[in-house]
Amino acid sequence: MDKRFVLLGKSSFAIAIIVDILKLRHGINKLSIVSNIADEENDSLKFDYKIAGVNYVELSQNEFTPSKEDKYIIASIGKSRYKIFQFFKEKYSLLEEDFIEVIHPNSVIGSNVNHRVGFHLSPLSVIAPFTTIGDFVVINRNVSIGHHNTIENFVTINPGVNIAGCCTIKEGSIIGAGATILDKVTIGKNSIIGAGSIVTKDIPDGVVAYGSPAKIVREIN
Repeated sequence: MDKRFVLLGKSSFAIAIIVDILKLRHGINKLSIVSNIADEENDSLKFDYKIAGVNYVELSQNEFTPSKEDKYIIASIGKSRYKIFQFFKEKYSLLEEDFIEVIHPNSVIGSNVNHRVGFHLSPLSVIAPFTTIGDFVVINRNVSIGHHNTIENFVTINPGVNIAGCCTIKEGSIIGAGATILDKVTIGKNSIIGAGSIVTKDIPDGVVAYGSPAKIVREIN
């Protein structure tokens, strides 16, 4: 039996992007979507997400039965990825290795780049050699990532970001659109860098920082 593509979660923004990549890379014409919340609680559903030529089978969490034949993808490219993963891990015993990567063919991955499960790479992004990327990292469109960087689990890098070389982006952090991170900078765990910021020095865990140069503006509770 052919493996099925199953999207877990139901962000209409992510679904449109993910399905477009799956069509280009795998030629899919059918997939399943399993929502972890009720549709009436999902603000994103006011936006279109269905792409012509693809048959969508939409299931509630109670209608879903996991299968070893399935290829799982988290249907979010924002901060809800961790919650969605934890939900399906606890309810259905899914593990990290049950999830596949989604990589747009128009992006470039250099030599000796190590990327792990659940990796999402949108179009027109470039990753230089000797960068290590953790589980469920999202790199959005038109991002430039330099050499010898470490990007830890569940990091979100938004469109137009430029990360120089030898940087560390710790787990759960979010890099806002158009931000620039200079060489040898570390961004702390679960910190947020505001859009358009220029980060010239290390940022600690659990803070919001923005500006040029970026400065800490508050802690995250």
